Amino acid sequence: MERIPTREEILEIITRQAREAVVVRELSDENGLYLLESKIAGEKEGETVQYEYIRKGRFPDGNQSSGSVIHIVFYVGEVPVGGHDVANFNSETGEWVESV
Repeated sequence: MERIPTREEILEIITRQAREAVVVRELSDENGLYLLESKIAGEKEGETVQYEYIRKGRFPDGNQSSGSVIHIVFYVGEVPVGGHDVANFNSETGEWVESV
């Protein structure tokens, strides 16, 4: 059976990147947490940086992912202007692989 990362493990990765990120949304199902979003202010006026964790799978609210991953998304106002993966979870080993 595939291992699912805990909320604490997810937040540990996020706080390494952004110590002051605030959790703004969490969604769970019978298997545990499948979506977690946290935000911090960007460097410039009107910028926001959002960290988004999504678990591997397809979920009732329409979210889906082929792997458990944490993304970073940069916003100016409400418009996403870029982003990339921060870390991928290997469910077989139970380890996070962080992007450089």
